[in-house]
Amino acid sequence: MSHPFEVDKTYRNRTGEYVVQAIEGDSMIIRYVGGSNLTTRASLQARIWENIQFEEQMAREEERRKLAQEARQAARRRAAQAKKLAAAPKFGGFEESDFEPKKRGLAWSTRGELGKKIAYDLTQQTESDFGHWIVPRKSAVHVGRKGKYDRDARDQNAAFFIAVDQHGVSFGFRLGNPGGKNKAAWPISSFFTLLSKDSKERRSLRATMKKYDLSLDVYAMDVRYEQVGQITIQDRGFLWQHETPEQESTQRMNWSQVSNYLQTLAPKKQSDLFVRKHLTSEQALEAGAGIVAQLLEVVTALLPAYDVIVKA
Repeated sequence: MSHPFEVDKTYRNRTGEYVVQAIEGDSMIIRYVGGSNLTTRASLQARIWENIQFEEQMAREEERRKLAQEARQAARRRAAQAKKLAAAPKFGGFEESDFEPKKRGLAWSTRGELGKKIAYDLTQQTESDFGHWIVPRKSAVHVGRKGKYDRDARDQNAAFFIAVDQHGVSFGFRLGNPGGKNKAAWPISSFFTLLSKDSKERRSLRATMKKYDLSLDVYAMDVRYEQVGQITIQDRGFLWQHETPEQESTQRMNWSQVSNYLQTLAPKKQSDLFVRKHLTSEQALEAGAGIVAQLLEVVTALLPAYDVIVKA
């Protein structure tokens, strides 16, 4: 009877590996690697051996198919990623002309490109939908969640912003207040609620201000629209400062005092609050295209507070 076995060669069955000791007709003696002998039929062991070889061949073919499929999927992902990167908005960095006053003021021509880039990256990062809006008659752009920004009520919106003047670039988070009695639906009312009690979002806001050296700058309409205060981190609390040609005023504050100060100011006058960082024009130019990463890092850190304020 035909079989594949030879004396002193090693084979395998369902029990384990064995060495053929002797063969006579259809009878053979095998010795398992563990040491025990077994007298068995060669035809039976041949079928088992052939089945094992077939199973291993099928397993190898399945592995090859799996690897080939994974390679095709990886290639498709790389192609899709390359296509996505090619289609993604780009911002090459600021140019000196962006900071030069023109006849009608400052004209930062690429603010739409940067706004689109920041909105796109935030959308990819958060898997949600961000948009950007050019601010009319200003060298600035706003970025925020679509559906949480009202073009017809810019004075009361909450949004991330990037603004340019001849001194440099400011960016961060902006809250508008049209003046008059605050309405509960306005984002600034949600901001006051955020400041009034301890929460992880309030702690996150303070930690972000400290880490990135941000200030809370307050602008209000009195005789004219101007900055009326700047609040920065100092030790475990805050420092309020206001400088005029006549004097410089300072006051240490805690969270409660910051909240009371802003709420006392808000109902009386049109005002804007900016949690922001400022880069000089030299710093912005030196950063090149890397300015996008700097902006995104700060904006992402401010995102928890923003989402509470706009009730995302």
